[in-house]
Amino acid sequence: MSTFPQIFRLILIFLYPVTIWSTEQDRLFYDAVRAEASGDFDSAIKFYRDATKFGHSANLHGNLANLYFKNGEYGKSILHFNRAIILNPSDSTLLANLNFAMESKNIPKTEKQFVKNYLSSELLSLWIIVSLSIFWSGLLLLIYLVNFRTNKKSLLFVIPTWLLILFLSSYGTTLCYSQYAKLERKVIVFNADVISGDLNSTKIHLRRFAGESNSANTTVVPGEALFVDEGDDGKPKSHRVSDGGIWFLVRDIENNKKGWIKEDEFGWVLPKNGSLF
Repeated sequence: MSTFPQIFRLILIFLYPVTIWSTEQDRLFYDAVRAEASGDFDSAIKFYRDATKFGHSANLHGNLANLYFKNGEYGKSILHFNRAIILNPSDSTLLANLNFAMESKNIPKTEKQFVKNYLSSELLSLWIIVSLSIFWSGLLLLIYLVNFRTNKKSLLFVIPTWLLILFLSSYGTTLCYSQYAKLERKVIVFNADVISGDLNSTKIHLRRFAGESNSANTTVVPGEALFVDEGDDGKPKSHRVSDGGIWFLVRDIENNKKGWIKEDEFGWVLPKNGSLF
């Protein structure tokens, strides 16, 4: 038997599940579009959520965020706007919609404007490219001056300048990476007990200790961003209580609010059950 047909069949076997997944995601996406057009927001949300099991896109999460906003589920709306912007950070419409959702519900922002504009996690790859470019261009310039020029004064100017610029770019890359690391611990809170309605009026309690029976340490509003603490093992700090529920220790970026929150009261910006990418 010819080898080529065997190879062709193997390729089809590997590609078949991918094709099915892609087709299923497209079907669910357009089912959601049709349901939304007919005004059936609950069904549209379900179809979009089912579609995320097969893949992610900025368009999918942006549409889901808009539907949650229309449905009054502002925390989940802000969560999916965050995911959409991670997938397409250059989309100004998504950013404007996120800002509108947060401002209209008085959701506090977690990032300073300078950090948001210049040191956000989305710019990490750019900072790395800039730092590497500065390093190699400076090194090549140094080699040229040492081998083809004997003026020591030029070296006394070039070397400190190069090292200073390299230090600043490396420092910027480090700060940007710290924002990226925080992104893996970032969560958006929402009220799990109410399906729709004005959830912004419902406060979510952060407990002093894990468990429903413990007193509240502070409160947050749906849509507010928090960051999960890490344990000594580098994993999210969590505790399973007697009823089987899992609680996580969280705090805001300024460390002004801290407490335990139940796993069904928030969503990870970067899903733990699958990558956005």
